[in-house]
Amino acid sequence: MTRNSIVMKLKLANINKQLGGTRILRDVSLEIAAGEFVVFVGPSGCGKSTLLRLIAGLDSICAGDLLIDGRRVNDLEPRERGVGMVFQSY
Repeated sequence: MTRNSIVMKLKLANINKQLGGTRILRDVSLEIAAGEFVVFVGPSGCGKSTLLRLIAGLDSICAGDLLIDGRRVNDLEPRERGVGMVFQSY
């Protein structure tokens, strides 16, 4: 992955997130091809924002693997991922 990359492939493999005793995400797996447009929809509290925060590196993944262009990025800082996130309430 380079800082000049504009289009990246994203893969989530069995991603889990838990806060305290509450499981937020359980075994989420998906692949997003380079250039593909994806939208996450669902009711409040279903984990959409949590999933985006995990991809951006703002929250830590409890289990599973997050790959960007085939590179595991679970432990990379947000600035090292080449991913941006815009919050709904700005």
